[in-house]
Amino acid sequence: MNELPRRATPLVREFLEGFRAVVVNGPRQAGKSTVLGQVQVNRGPLITLDDPTQLDLARTDPIGFLAQIPPHAAIDEFQRGGAALLLGVKKTLDECNDRGQLLLAGSTRFLTTRRLAETLTGRVGIVDLLPLSAGEIRGSHEGFLDAVFNELTVGDLACEALGRADYAEQIAVGGFPELALGAASDRFRSVWCRSYLDTVTAPANVEQVGDMRRPDLPGGLVHQVAARSSGEIVVADLARELRADETTIRTHLELLQTLYLIRSLPAWTTSLTNRAKRRAVGHLLDTALACHLLGETATSLAEPTSRWFGPLLESFVVGELAKQATWCEAPTALGQYRDRDQREVDVIVERHGRVVAIEIKATATPLTSHARHIKYLQSKLGERFALGIILHTGTQQLWLGERIAALPVAALWADGLA
Repeated sequence: MNELPRRATPLVREFLEGFRAVVVNGPRQAGKSTVLGQVQVNRGPLITLDDPTQLDLARTDPIGFLAQIPPHAAIDEFQRGGAALLLGVKKTLDECNDRGQLLLAGSTRFLTTRRLAETLTGRVGIVDLLPLSAGEIRGSHEGFLDAVFNELTVGDLACEALGRADYAEQIAVGGFPELALGAASDRFRSVWCRSYLDTVTAPANVEQVGDMRRPDLPGGLVHQVAARSSGEIVVADLARELRADETTIRTHLELLQTLYLIRSLPAWTTSLTNRAKRRAVGHLLDTALACHLLGETATSLAEPTSRWFGPLLESFVVGELAKQATWCEAPTALGQYRDRDQREVDVIVERHGRVVAIEIKATATPLTSHARHIKYLQSKLGERFALGIILHTGTQQLWLGERIAALPVAALWADGLA
């Protein structure tokens, strides 16, 4: 793992040349400590607030803690120091304009909340580090999201020839290094995922980022989102199922996003599509966790009758796109489209006002009918519509119409796309 190249590492180094401090955010066990270790070679020390002595000093005397650490230090699990340490960092950065003074890492979105935005605006660069992408695992240099906004060649992409069983295995393995970089058994994956979920949803961890009104709710809510993978998040349904009021459900959904357990894909709309719904679609951040909660394995997902293969394939693709969005050439936003006339497009990718619409199909045979909802958006958007894509589990690469292509899911990590 220490030698595995991560796409975030050069981005962190680049930001340290321009910002006074850099924040690396991501879920637990995604590899943040490894990236910090790679960046800090010949640069400065790596301090972790998992160390009780360091944590006590950071909480009780944050100014003194920051004053005694060497220049260019990295602080892991920074969120554990709380608001006092955050204010201490602000003071430190206000007093010196030097670039790359601190490298901070945290396993919650605590460091990208409004508090950080208001406190450290213009002083910090933020890098998201999500679990390993399929390309990082394989050693390929993914550029799919950049390619679809440039000139994408269809027909001769160097894609792996994968089938349903291969994709089922990837879904079950997910992207956490402990599961993805080795031949983990189904039993090991299940035990690891259970331990991970128990740790992240434990009251001591949740209370670092928000007010947990019901200790039992985070675990139950994660399970409910998994059971609705790739479906709309309907707060009223969740409230009824978990016997909680809607305000409490909304609060805890935000907590689960802050803890990097769920991904809420926002609704995308424009004045040209005014019948669009406003609800988000829910996915677990990593499909290995979803498989564990749903009792699925690679073998069961690969069965032709599996009810979960389609929804979890969609979650897997959304996760891969979200990972690539963290290192894209330009700011890239992800959303999804659903309207009151039952039209749905799984992923809307937007950059500089241009739109790429992506449908994810659990079939090896892409059809022109699969693109009918994409064609609707194309008719509405005109020149704003850059490309429509049907991602499928077969091997065909072909055009289904003007600016609408069918590609294997494996095109997401085809090497050399840029």
